[in-house]
Amino acid sequence: MGAVIAVTGAAGFLGRAVVARARAQGHELRAISRGAAPPEWAGDTGIEVVHADLRRESPPLDGVSAVIHAAARMGGDDAAQAEGTVAPSARLLDHAAGSGARLVLVSSISVLGPAGLAPFARVDEETPIEPRPERRDAYARAKIAQERDARAIAARHGAMLRIVRPGAIFGPGHLWNAHMGVTLGPLALGPRHAGELPLCWLSHAAQILLLAATAPQADPVELIHALDDDRPDRARFLAALGRRGLPLGWRALDTAAGLLTPLAPRLPGLLRREVLRARLMPLRYDNARAHRLGFRPEADFETAMAAARGAA
Repeated sequence: MGAVIAVTGAAGFLGRAVVARARAQGHELRAISRGAAPPEWAGDTGIEVVHADLRRESPPLDGVSAVIHAAARMGGDDAAQAEGTVAPSARLLDHAAGSGARLVLVSSISVLGPAGLAPFARVDEETPIEPRPERRDAYARAKIAQERDARAIAARHGAMLRIVRPGAIFGPGHLWNAHMGVTLGPLALGPRHAGELPLCWLSHAAQILLLAATAPQADPVELIHALDDDRPDRARFLAALGRRGLPLGWRALDTAAGLLTPLAPRLPGLLRREVLRARLMPLRYDNARAHRLGFRPEADFETAMAAARGAA
């Protein structure tokens, strides 16, 4: 069914879902992974497994039509993110662009900045990137750097680039997310408001990424937010998980973080106003570009969460 699609981080949480969906649709895969291949790949001649540590080596990309770059560190400080995400991504994307492949970068909606947004504002691909990354966490800074490097590399090589920004991806073994606040034993502490959670079910994320790698592309660079149609508020999310919440007033949280701004460089994440607003501010979200790409939702939130919990 056409040329090979390469997936980095192929044995990871998101990568495995992309590989499974691509194979179900008949695509040939080059699955690039640092670790061992999952047992379900055994005997599948449509998956070429390539073991490569992107921090030190570039995988072969000959004959590849598109590279879905999903490999990245999920935690760590700036040094760890530079070594494990930013530098390897730049090398990999430069190699892929030089090979003539379309670039599909898995970024994150966390790159967006809350500055200038009013509560319940609608967030889409036109919403600006965080203007003060030094006040955010290392993960957000790394994703901002990835997007910057990807744009420069695509322009230098004349490559087609799609930057896909998933929301908080949930699936088996990955149910909680930072937009819910923090946990205190069995309780979840978070703001009390009817803002949407920017969620993306794992199956939907895989669908959108595969569309990004295969659908026709007119503009050299496209931004696409990967989000579910059915985006619950926090109360509905907790109900689906069967958990209890301790709701806190959003305005009180925001005011307190504002008063602590002079101490921000020495404070943990949610006590810094930019981090608090990026994660917990009541907002609405738009996924129209994902629909124009061809995205079709396969389940509502409760059905998707039940499937994720059942498979965990």
